[in-house]
Amino acid sequence: MSKENMMSGAEFKAEFAELVRNLKDTDLVYFGNADLSLYRIKERGPLEGPRMVQIAFNEPYNVIPD
Repeated sequence: MSKENMMSGAEFKAEFAELVRNLKDTDLVYFGNADLSLYRIKERGPLEGPRMVQIAFNEPYNVIPD
């Protein structure tokens, strides 16, 4: 797993804080091009130090480098 495919907790919160704060229960959220569905959010460790959180989707996908 490459560091460039991750974001810090601070970056994640800055990116999503306003969205979550203003999201209404009737609003719709989609992932990708509406072709992904959420499978789970799982903690991946480590036991000490910054923890890692994985957001997984049901559909398989290939990461194509730029």
